Amino acid sequence: MKNELKNRILTSLILFPLIIYCIFISGFYLTTVLVCIYVISFYEIYKNTKNFLFNLFSNIVLIFSLFSFYHLRGETNYSLFTIYWILISTFLSDIGGYTFGRIFKGKKLTKISPNKTYSGFYGSLILSCASLPAMNLAQDIFLERLLINFLDIKYFVITILISLVCQLGDLYVSFWKRKIKIKNISNILPGHGGVLDRIDGLLFVLIFCFVLKTINLL
Repeated sequence: MKNELKNRILTSLILFPLIIYCIFISGFYLTTVLVCIYVISFYEIYKNTKNFLFNLFSNIVLIFSLFSFYHLRGETNYSLFTIYWILISTFLSDIGGYTFGRIFKGKKLTKISPNKTYSGFYGSLILSCASLPAMNLAQDIFLERLLINFLDIKYFVITILISLVCQLGDLYVSFWKRKIKIKNISNILPGHGGVLDRIDGLLFVLIFCFVLKTINLL
């Protein structure tokens, strides 16, 4: 368990700054990252199951979510801080679920994923909300002004919804893995498993936020 956690942290420390940088630069660098994610995820999906309907649905979700990512990034500081907030909220939701579940354990949340507990569920919600003051602080440091007030009630509600969607996405992939009897989709990311193991919840969050932006709620 210690080695798994060590690998998990090390992988995150390498990949997270790289992705943050590519998002900041955008253009060719971001496109390259998204294409790589798609190719690897596509391979992971089709390597593990030959179910046509599942593969088709998963591929549609993957394409739509990566398109949503690129669209949400946009070209402005507003869109830059928005996509960072979405990513950090999702990332913290994952960390909250993992750490709170490990520390407090407790009653199982669902049979779909035996590692999911109510303590992890609430931990995801709580830690996800830590992104809000962090994003306001980041704006003060890098912009020296408040472009978006993430402490507004609207962003608090959306952050809670982001955490819920993230957890539902995670359960969806967990259900799939349980059905085909595998622990991880692949072992390409030490401590995390496959790319889809890492971004399962984020895929649905990106689509959700794209819909919010389309109806002018973001």
